[in-house]
Amino acid sequence: MEAGRIWGRGIEWDAVRRLLSQQAQTPLGRDGALTARPSTDPRAVAQALELTRQARVALGRVGPPPLDTAGDVRGVLDRARLPASALSGPELAELLPFLDCLPRVGSWGRSVEAVGPGVAEVARRLPGLEDLARALIGALDEDGSVRDEASPRLRRLRRDLRERRRRLVAELERLWQGSEAERLFADRYVTVRHGRYVVPVRAESRQRLRGIVHDRSQSGQTLFVEPEWAVEANNELVQLAREEEQETARILSALTGAVRARLEALDLAVAVLGELDALFARARLAERLRATVPVVTAERRIRIRSARHPLLVAQRWQAGDEAAGDVVPVDLELDADRPLLVVTGPNAGGKTVALKTLALHVLMAQIGCHIPAEEGSELPVFERLFAIIGDDQSVAENLSTFSAFVKQVRQVLAEADDRSLVLLDELGAGTDPDEGAALAQAILEALAERGALVAATTHLEPLKAFASTHPRARNASVEFDAATLAPTFRLRYDRPGQSYALTIAARLGLPADLIRRAEAHRSLHAARLAELLQRLDDSARTEAERTRVIEQREQQAAASLAAAREAEAAALLRAREIVERARREAAAMVAEVRRVVAAELERIKRGERSRRELADARRRVGDTLAKVVPAPPEPSPAERQALVPGTAVVAEHLGLRGRLLAVAGASATVEAGAMTVRVPLSALRPATLGTVAAPVSSAGRGRPGTARHATAGPGRDDAAPAVPAELMLIGKRSDEARDLLEQYLDRAFMAGLAHVRLVHGKGTGALRKTVRDLLAAHPLVASFRDGDPSEGGAGATVAALKVS
Repeated sequence: MEAGRIWGRGIEWDAVRRLLSQQAQTPLGRDGALTARPSTDPRAVAQALELTRQARVALGRVGPPPLDTAGDVRGVLDRARLPASALSGPELAELLPFLDCLPRVGSWGRSVEAVGPGVAEVARRLPGLEDLARALIGALDEDGSVRDEASPRLRRLRRDLRERRRRLVAELERLWQGSEAERLFADRYVTVRHGRYVVPVRAESRQRLRGIVHDRSQSGQTLFVEPEWAVEANNELVQLAREEEQETARILSALTGAVRARLEALDLAVAVLGELDALFARARLAERLRATVPVVTAERRIRIRSARHPLLVAQRWQAGDEAAGDVVPVDLELDADRPLLVVTGPNAGGKTVALKTLALHVLMAQIGCHIPAEEGSELPVFERLFAIIGDDQSVAENLSTFSAFVKQVRQVLAEADDRSLVLLDELGAGTDPDEGAALAQAILEALAERGALVAATTHLEPLKAFASTHPRARNASVEFDAATLAPTFRLRYDRPGQSYALTIAARLGLPADLIRRAEAHRSLHAARLAELLQRLDDSARTEAERTRVIEQREQQAAASLAAAREAEAAALLRAREIVERARREAAAMVAEVRRVVAAELERIKRGERSRRELADARRRVGDTLAKVVPAPPEPSPAERQALVPGTAVVAEHLGLRGRLLAVAGASATVEAGAMTVRVPLSALRPATLGTVAAPVSSAGRGRPGTARHATAGPGRDDAAPAVPAELMLIGKRSDEARDLLEQYLDRAFMAGLAHVRLVHGKGTGALRKTVRDLLAAHPLVASFRDGDPSEGGAGATVAALKVS
């Protein structure tokens, strides 16, 4: 897979690769990220992007690969490549955690097969090195020490060494038991000097112990003497130690040979683990950037929607602010029909950032990274990216800014073709404006003839005119608010931008008479063009404001529609629950009626009853039936006459309130909230002529089959207390505030309040969100808004209740 060529400086590509490397777990992955090169194969790019998508899914469902022990063993493997070399025990021990990692990653790869088959395929490429791992584990401790079990001969030699040392030390320690031990020895311990066991002897008593002096203390008062009789035993120990070292060296050489024999497989394991780590670094970066998968197109067309500079987004989350959406997005468009994009506008308005954002999105996509842009953005695959960004004045080469620019353009023109993207910052600057503009136009035309896609920034007026008239060029400008003299960093297409140099200079404090003089020096053509651009800007702002208002209204309408549908669904659900409860209660009531009737019939059957007793039985049955179905009182003639379609009506015994839609014989159709019900006409009363039944509270909070009543008129002793028009929630927990608010909205609706104010404060915004979420789903709430300054501003929410 050939890597694309990146030529030029200033696009911050290395900074993005460093950002990617920070997401890796191992040195292998970090190095892979830092040296990532964009691929020029469209299929390979598409596959890499798909692998990143699968890795993002695997991150969320299975977790990352277990690479915690996959250290960097490349140095050890390089030393093993040297002919006749032997690795030390600690060097060989470096391979142990690496080899231990391989089967665990293989097992992990099998677990992600369902969500990431491509990722699992990468893990399946890991070689099997269990035999090498067993050989190293059987011969080495974790610190690299060669174990006794590494070979039978080593085990025997070390056993002999330990036994002979024990015996020699015991013989030397018997010297402490002699009668002259106190005068002879400086201290009572056995030590080693130059590989031989010795005892500490007082210097003045040296002649009392025959032997060899191997060392003396710094003060010279103590001599370390090997007794004459211990020389042969020490010689044997030295010989055994030499044989033990030789056997250890032989074992390490054999283990090194085993590693050397598996170098190809070890190199493959290093490559696969590095590839997996780099892949999941791309996945983590995509999650942090809230990136999307770009569409790789065969057409020479760039369509990136709402592109955000990755380093600007990273600044947010590296500072602990995850609000990546705060970075102002920019739309980036280029295609083969109009391959020249000329970007104009004031300094510090975002022109250069737009070029860098374009370059970084292209490069990120071609190494398999998802891009921080909207879903569905399209990018081709480029073989070369040329960027001339920043001041390349060279003192060493005696080149001015313009000379350095010409030198770079010469190289670009020599290599650019239809698989190239060219970015030119401040095109035509550094020389006479007229000649610079003419040269810049010629460069753009030459690049278009070569088929390259080109984005260039400039302040030169002739280039704005060129982009407006040339059929293969297109204008774009960075938006600038002339009222506040602040850039918005948005890119507007098919409209050149002004530099606002004089306006900004005046705002920054230059004298007014100097600004007027400068205005007078401007050419008539430039002044007319500036006036035209100003009118276009004013018109654009007006149109943008109109569009914003329309979009806001559409969003509000969509939100209202969604709330209404949600309320309707909730009402239907509550209606089903109420009907089900009513059925259960009706069944219980019917059972009660049957029980009473059966009991009375049984009493009648048991004997003759007097007329009075039969009347009592009828009364008891009638009382029971009255409890089950309380009959509504007959409507008065005035009430019957008032029951016409459109009238607000109530059915007290049903707890129903609504609007009369139609009358058919003895029954009527009533619209009650989100439901339409049919009831006996005799059960209805006009809402304005008597008792009014309040609707059942939201979310089914009233008892099934009951309704709360509010009766207007004098003489009522149990009238409900007045409901305040505001509710104080500051200091409440979210769940406590939710319960209080639900109860309050019911009471406010019952009391007929049209608006209520809910005071939640600003704080962290959690309480405000709880209030807004409940209001958005509540069936009694028509709308809500932030409080006016006099109502508490953003610390309060004013809700309009539905008209009852």
